Amino acid sequence: MFNFHGKLDISKSWMNRALIIQSFNPGAISIEGSSSSQDVLLLQQALIDLSNSKKEFHAGLGGTTFRFLALRVSRHVGEFFIHAEPALLARPQQELLNIFEQLGVQAQFEDQGLRIKSQGWKEPKGILKVCTNESSQFLSAVLLSSVNLSFDLHIRIEDEVISADYFKYTLQLLKQCGINAIEFEDSIFIAKEQKLTRMTLQGEVDVSSAFSLVVAAVFDGSVKIENWCSETLQPDIQFLKFFQRMGIQFEIQGCTFKISQQHSYKNLSANLNGCPDLFPVLAALCAFSKGESHLYGATQLKFKESDRILKTTELLKKCGFEVQELEDGIRIKGHPDMQYTLKKEILFNPEHDHRMAMAAAILKLRGFPVRLTHPEVVNKSYPQFYKHIGLDL
Repeated sequence: MFNFHGKLDISKSWMNRALIIQSFNPGAISIEGSSSSQDVLLLQQALIDLSNSKKEFHAGLGGTTFRFLALRVSRHVGEFFIHAEPALLARPQQELLNIFEQLGVQAQFEDQGLRIKSQGWKEPKGILKVCTNESSQFLSAVLLSSVNLSFDLHIRIEDEVISADYFKYTLQLLKQCGINAIEFEDSIFIAKEQKLTRMTLQGEVDVSSAFSLVVAAVFDGSVKIENWCSETLQPDIQFLKFFQRMGIQFEIQGCTFKISQQHSYKNLSANLNGCPDLFPVLAALCAFSKGESHLYGATQLKFKESDRILKTTELLKKCGFEVQELEDGIRIKGHPDMQYTLKKEILFNPEHDHRMAMAAAILKLRGFPVRLTHPEVVNKSYPQFYKHIGLDL
């Protein structure tokens, strides 16, 4: 049984948004807190390079890193190239080109990344149309780089916003920094020449990482997080409501979150459209519940670092669970006392996906002989994860 007592990194979702905003006026915005996430470190370095007039950048596997950086870079005049891993380029990215075309920016994808030729943003001919049926990150990317524009920007949201809570998170942080985006039913208006308010931004604990840690504790540990933040708009905070419905006990006192090993809890039926990042680890948790669980509403899972519906189904089946892969999620027949009886190890390839690796590691903690082919992929968001749960991989 492991025991974690301490502070976690700042949310990479929060940090990447804050870094883009800060880059417009580093003297006005200061950030308290840090993250060792590879996605954050790559964006930090890219923004430093951009401020030093460099033209080439590296985004690795990070969706927000790549999409946020692409729009931020295009505010500058020049020719730029953003290197990205093939797995990232294989994810839906076409909407970037659609946005660039409307803003008068030339861009094209190449084998190793994205080439951008820009004279700065030009005022769109009418409303800027942004498609959000594959990811809300495209909309967030535009909003975050709309600081101090020379023209009013009216954005029309073309479809239902996938992971809409992340878009709301972007609006909240912009407003906190003095940038007011007015929401209408299917559009957003940003007035020109809005400048940043001089302030210090206090980072929030990474709830996504915390979730993986606390689920590990439910299986075989004890956790006390000392920089908890319950008043966050991070979508993954919904896991607290899921825990309450499942009968999983936890304690929050001020900035402290406590949880320990638990031997029995209920099944769960939950719509994960707003919090898809919970899916792999939540599915692993549900596999040991009483009854059948149904996680649904998250078709965007197919377009993450891996097809998370497919990979989660594969992982749980390899461990012997009865599961049904669905178009938008999964059904899992819970087995509280499940034991792995085969003598061979369970070889699992997380396919560049940090959250799949965490789900597999948690099952290993539960006693399943899982061997990850690429355990290092957790560096994307939570490099200390294995250390924190007492695994030596």
